[in-house]
Amino acid sequence: MFATVGDESHPVSKSVVLANGVVMPHIGFGCAMVDGDDQEAVVHAALEAGFRLFDNASLYANEEGIGRALRSGGVPRNELFVSSKLRNKEQGYDLALKGFADSLERLGLDYLDLYLIHWPMPRRGLFCETWRALERLYDEGAVRAIGVSNFEAHHLEELMKGCTVRPMVNQLEFNPYLTIKPLREYCAREGIQVEAWFPLGGPAGEGLGPKPKTDRIPLLENSTILDVAAACGRTPAQVVLRWELQSGVIPLPKSARPERIRENFNVFDFELGAEEMRRIDLLDCDGRMGPSPDECHDMF
Repeated sequence: MFATVGDESHPVSKSVVLANGVVMPHIGFGCAMVDGDDQEAVVHAALEAGFRLFDNASLYANEEGIGRALRSGGVPRNELFVSSKLRNKEQGYDLALKGFADSLERLGLDYLDLYLIHWPMPRRGLFCETWRALERLYDEGAVRAIGVSNFEAHHLEELMKGCTVRPMVNQLEFNPYLTIKPLREYCAREGIQVEAWFPLGGPAGEGLGPKPKTDRIPLLENSTILDVAAACGRTPAQVVLRWELQSGVIPLPKSARPERIRENFNVFDFELGAEEMRRIDLLDCDGRMGPSPDECHDMF
């Protein structure tokens, strides 16, 4: 079930139950920038490490290769949780239906476990119309759960005024530098599970989209994270991912290195105490690396 935001004592299991009863893994593998000859090796390493949730998007331009790697990975389809996202230029009812069908074909699958609207693009005013297409796909059984990505509370409120199926997931930029606590509290009240992109802080020193570069210390080099990691006998990445799990969020880390992939999944056999959680909470500096959802209109 859903964790209370900030409840560090919440027991962490390897799965969560979405509002519609669908069971979803509590950690996933992010497929952005998994390209070229590395695709099969990286996906197979993730499967071997224990990952079953794979997060993709039309934008990533690698659904075909990721789908092929998943199909050859030796894990039955019913044990996988495959997610993708609708590209901004595919918003609108008819375009969204086609966008979903194209993603499904590229992935080589008969259905998806989760499908999300990638960005709200509020100035275009299409996300409610687009949502109706996702509701149809859900009602027809083409996807087991539907949701959104990068939606603020006011976007969700507008969407839910006229929806017949409520969003089950909201994927957001989230890590100790950007804790978005009010938005997470809103999602918890509404029964919407939060996922995290850039769960380990994102590319060091680089902004995404119109954001400027930053001289902020990379998250995994932050002294607080290093101190907690040393005390726990864990790596900085494991500490951050464990903090996210205990915060009730599904992190989506990505790595191309098998040892890092195994490290990122191995976060269920230790626990952060209340003081360790509090220290990490205090790192919040509204450190957004990606664009604000209200400023992302025609990108991607």
